[in-house]
Amino acid sequence: MANSRLNKIRRTLGGETTLVGAIDAMGKEREEQIIVRVAEFTERVVLIVSKLQDVVQRFAAEEYSELAAAAQELDRLESEADTAKDLILDRLAMGGVFPMHSSDLARLVGSMDSIANLSAGAADRIVMRRLTLPPRVKELLVEMVNVDMMAVERLRDSVLALENDLREAITIANAVDKLESRADDVFADIYHLMFDMDTDFKTFHQLKAIIERLESIADRCSQNAELIRHMALEYLEVG
Repeated sequence: MANSRLNKIRRTLGGETTLVGAIDAMGKEREEQIIVRVAEFTERVVLIVSKLQDVVQRFAAEEYSELAAAAQELDRLESEADTAKDLILDRLAMGGVFPMHSSDLARLVGSMDSIANLSAGAADRIVMRRLTLPPRVKELLVEMVNVDMMAVERLRDSVLALENDLREAITIANAVDKLESRADDVFADIYHLMFDMDTDFKTFHQLKAIIERLESIADRCSQNAELIRHMALEYLEVG
């Protein structure tokens, strides 16, 4: 019975080849819709990291009166991103014909969401209590979040390129790795300075928690870039 219905569909659509083409076209259309949603979600993550950039800059400038409000806004954006993530994952869980693997797209969205979570975590630790830090440490904190911002923007560009130019997506993803290496260098510079600081136990560990999350943002961007390279290369081979 099932084969009979399938044969009827094939005849209606013009045969086996046309049916396969129709299914492929449906899959491509659905995939493009999902990629658009993923790209929109990535824009949300870029906005969240830009808000973290604002938080760090205010922290370094000791603008404490405006710091808490900026961190609260970041938390709100992160909550909205969680909702958007769930909607995309629900759509992927419905199944369908996707030339790009649903599992890879789900991993990309989940890993992008972790960047938002790390940003919220960094902001929470920044506003936990006021810290007295050397000017050089403040400068490096700002530099580190600036590198994070560049990394997530390039990651966004790589995701956008998935829709139209897979080779360009790979090229952009490669640039993310260089930014991740720069973030590692800044992290090491701050960490070394921390051992020269005459500070208390609480301050040391609060600062350590902040820089670890800032570094992890760049690390996660690099991991996402690797996933995008994998997806693009696999799809190029299929195409």
